[in-house]
Formats: sequence, C-alpha cells, structure tokens
Amino acid sequence: MTDLSENQASALPAAVVYGLTASLIWGAWPVVSALGIRQSLAVADIAALRFLVAGLILLPLVIRNGTGNLGTGGLGWGRALFLSFGAGAPYVLVTAGGLSYAPAGQGGIIGPSFMLVFATLGGWLLLGDRPPRQRLIGIALMLTGVLLIGGQALGDYQAEQWKGHLMFACGGLLWASYTVALRAWGAEPLQATALVSVLSLLIYGPIYLLTAEPQLFTAPLGEIAGQAVFQGLVAAILALVCYSRAVALLGAGRGAVFVTLVPAIAVLLAYPLLGEVPSPTDLAGAALVTAGMITALGLLPGRWS
Repeated sequence: MTDLSENQASALPAAVVYGLTASLIWGAWPVVSALGIRQSLAVADIAALRFLVAGLILLPLVIRNGTGNLGTGGLGWGRALFLSFGAGAPYVLVTAGGLSYAPAGQGGIIGPSFMLVFATLGGWLLLGDRPPRQRLIGIALMLTGVLLIGGQALGDYQAEQWKGHLMFACGGLLWASYTVALRAWGAEPLQATALVSVLSLLIYGPIYLLTAEPQLFTAPLGEIAGQAVFQGLVAAILALVCYSRAVALLGAGRGAVFVTLVPAIAVLLAYPLLGEVPSPTDLAGAALVTAGMITALGLLPGRWS
C-alpha cells in the first residue's frame, strides 16, 4: 500500500476512531444479540426492534431522497425489495437465529468470513471482477479457519452447533448478495440502508405482530430499551456512518483494514459478556480467518499491497 497523503495523515486520528467504532459495533452485534436472546427476548423480537427504530429514524431520508419510483430513490421496487431481503429481516432472523445453537464468538468469525467469500464469488460471476491471487489465497485461509471451527462442532458433545454455523453462513450469503447488488446498481449506502430499514418495518412489522408471539410486551423495559438503542441506532445506522467516514478519509483499501478486527472483537467480547471461553480451536480459527481477511483485502505490505 502507498504512503498516506498529507491530507490522509492529518485525518488519520479521526479515521481510526471512526473505523474502530464500526469494528467494535460489528464485533459486538452477535454478542449483544445473544445476550438479549438469553435474557427475555426472542430472535423475532431482536429483528423487530432493529427495524422499528431504524425504520422510523430513516423514514424522513427515504421521503426526502425518494424522488422516483414511489420513494425507492430511483432503484425501483424490485431492486429495493432485493436489498431488503439481503440486509433486512431475513438476514437478521437467520444470523441471530444461529446464536440459539452456536456461540456468539463463532458467529462473529463465520458470518464475516462467508460474506467475503460469497461477495468475491458474486463479484466474479456477476460483475466480471476476477479476484487476484492474494484474494484467493486469503479465501483459502478463511475457509480453513472456518472448517477448523466447524470440525469441532461435528463431535457428539456439540451436535447442535453445526446448525448455528450453517445459519451464520446463510447470513453471510444474504449480506454478500446485498453488497454485490449495491455495487452493481450504484446505490448510495446510507440511502440503501434507509430503504432496507423502512421496507423491513413495513413488511416484517405486521408479520411479526400477527405470528411471532411478541415478547416486547412482557420483557423488562431496560432490556427492551437497551436492545432497541443498540440494534436500531448503533448497529443499523451508526456503524455504517462511522465506516463510511473512515473510508472517505483513508480510502477503501485502508478503510477495509478495520473489517479484519471483527472476528477477534467478537471472540473477546463473548468471554466477559456471555461467559463463552474460546477453545484453542476457536482461537486458531479466528487467527486464520483474520489472516485470510488481511490477505484477501490486499492489506499485506510489499508486492501484494
């Protein structure tokens, strides 16, 4: 990677704060979600809180920027609904659902890994973005780390964990489809997030109320408020804003380095907050996944940068 320009160097402290904040939020998401599920809330409640809060906050943005196609910002209803499927309620339900079977720390490793794998594959097949050699090597390292973690879940003492791993992988596929679609259609990230949040509120909200046996009416108010703020404001909006600012200040290549911190953050936070003690296999898998992300994103020094 080239040296920082003068402007980038002066903006480095702010960019680091933005990037670290986004990474901390993303790494904390499976941990905080699992905490809510283990207390009084169900997976369906987690999704409802995310899109109730984010949808209401971002509704004015959709109204203001949605100058065409009845508020879809020119994307059209088909594309808007596709984005909502990839990053909306289905993604949250599948990924948070995996936390009922497998540790949150493993979710923070497996989900981002498969997102990068599927996004690379989708970009190659659909957009003609042929991955360079270092990205393929990085993917191989990530898959090795995931297989290392998944292998221990096949033992008799952890017979249910494979279900969680499969759901984390499906969540990665959904988010990768959202990522590839953003690139293909040239959608602005914040506007896309607003569309996803508002459409998810309008579509998932009634389904949740009619079929999910909501726990929001009986759970402690403190738990509901904490999850509402984290899910709807912090995870859905603040993380995107912070990451976008880091990329704007440093460039996409340098900004991507913060994504590689997510697996380690998830594993480290799961220990004090959930009592999940990572096994040596988990730590080795996290190290391989992190090394794979660094390689795949072209963050190595020297000739691969």
